[in-house]
Amino acid sequence: MGKPKILIKNLYEILQSEKFDCIRWTDNGRAFIIVDPEEFQKSIMPEYFYSTQIKSLYRQLNSYGFKMRSLEINQKMFSHKWFIQGNISSLYKVERQRTKSIAHLDKEKDSIVIMREEMKQLKEELETLQSQQNSILKQIRIHSIIQTYICKNIKKICDEQKKFNLEREQETRLVIYFTSMFEIFKGFQFEIASNIILQLKDIGGPQTPSFSPMIFPYM
Repeated sequence: MGKPKILIKNLYEILQSEKFDCIRWTDNGRAFIIVDPEEFQKSIMPEYFYSTQIKSLYRQLNSYGFKMRSLEINQKMFSHKWFIQGNISSLYKVERQRTKSIAHLDKEKDSIVIMREEMKQLKEELETLQSQQNSILKQIRIHSIIQTYICKNIKKICDEQKKFNLEREQETRLVIYFTSMFEIFKGFQFEIASNIILQLKDIGGPQTPSFSPMIFPYM
């Protein structure tokens, strides 16, 4: 048979002594009640336990698998299947719940590992997205430069076209002018013009027949 833990042994001896009014067994002996927590903390804990705080004892009893129930006036009742009045031989079976604690820690450890892996994956995805973003920005800058170059050349072509259109318009006007002049002069007769000028002189016509419309005789 194993030995009970010191905390469990001391707690059992305190209950069995029946010299403390602040703690007692229940009527069926399958649980105990801390009747006056303040008195228990003040009178018993400094002598029998390492800790002097009642809440620390509550946490230790919970780690040993004791079930706690709150009663009236801050009283607490604790029970454990191996902690029974008169059954000292089963006290060694009251042990810390290491398996559950370890399992819980292992579960937390696995969760941490999973979180780290997820964070690593997210970091890699973020770096990939940043690389893609940088590549897209470079392409946008290149397209912007190309677009600016195209716009400048389009403007240049438009200016050249305007200049060409203006020169063509001027050329068209010159063609029309010379065509008109040709139409005017195509019926000109020099001999008739000479006779008319002589006649104008005889009748006292204009002295400068070059400004007279009569200088252009037609057939």
